[in-house]
Amino acid sequence: MKRNLLKVPPTILERIKAFDQDDVVAATVKSIRLEEINNFSHLGLIVDNGELIFPQPLPPPATSGRYSAANLYGMEKIRKDLPKVTKEFGFWAPSWGSGSYHYVSHDREVYLREFYPPKEVALSVELIEQRGEVSVIKFAIEQVINRRTPNFEQELLYNLNLLQENLGAADVFKSSTTLADFAATVQVDWKILPPGSVEDVMAALLQIRASVTAEQRAVMTERVKVLSKLKPEAFIAGTDGFMRYFGAKFGEDFVVFENVRYGNAIYVMYENWAALSQRSRVDLLAGDPDTFDRIVHKAGWDRQLKGMVAEYRKKRRPGKTLF
Repeated sequence: MKRNLLKVPPTILERIKAFDQDDVVAATVKSIRLEEINNFSHLGLIVDNGELIFPQPLPPPATSGRYSAANLYGMEKIRKDLPKVTKEFGFWAPSWGSGSYHYVSHDREVYLREFYPPKEVALSVELIEQRGEVSVIKFAIEQVINRRTPNFEQELLYNLNLLQENLGAADVFKSSTTLADFAATVQVDWKILPPGSVEDVMAALLQIRASVTAEQRAVMTERVKVLSKLKPEAFIAGTDGFMRYFGAKFGEDFVVFENVRYGNAIYVMYENWAALSQRSRVDLLAGDPDTFDRIVHKAGWDRQLKGMVAEYRKKRRPGKTLF
């Protein structure tokens, strides 16, 4: 996971200022594919017979990092921000020849040490919603912190680092945030890849994707070859939990998406492609058919796509077609 935060990020503090209430919680939302669940087994999140099993709220394991260990066992902090104090150190030494002992001591200037008892706060794991093959899951520290308390930033930093150590991400929400509100925060994180050789594009795509079988790699390579011939301005791939799509961007309102898992069709999306591409295939097909075009991978599909790209480059959107 990522390194500990040294201070509360300014972006988080700015968000808190905009809250209409004082009580906040440290939490984060992640989009996780089934094969990625093992990355969170240390929190008790597992798959049993293809079904997600969610744990009861528990403190994160001490092995996750120093804040997780401190949460269970407490921590000692050396106060280098304070002046040193004089402390006596001594021990009993043998008095040679007499069989007795005498006490030897000396003074030393040292920093003060403060012991912080364990907080033992729990981390809860909760399913927000299922988006096709991706589970949207909320991870939250079960401690409400009031922003008007004197040690607010210290308490918040502690809880943010619990998330950071265990999930590699941390954020803050109002304590009254609903699951629907949490779900609304999940957006696709897109990575734009510059055009290049098929080998270069494949290498970049495979760096992003969590796992690709040999069969899927072969399909991706074939599709990238077709898209490369059409000379897109960039290739595009969804990161994090939304790795199901990769494709080519021919303009701000014309993006061609492949889906290596479904593999039976490509989707041409227009003005609202960023929002549409967050939806599962089932949700997409049940929605407004005028917002996208679907081309089944059958004989001649590449020629159909080439024609649509040519029409787009003539500055007019391709007419709706039935495939």
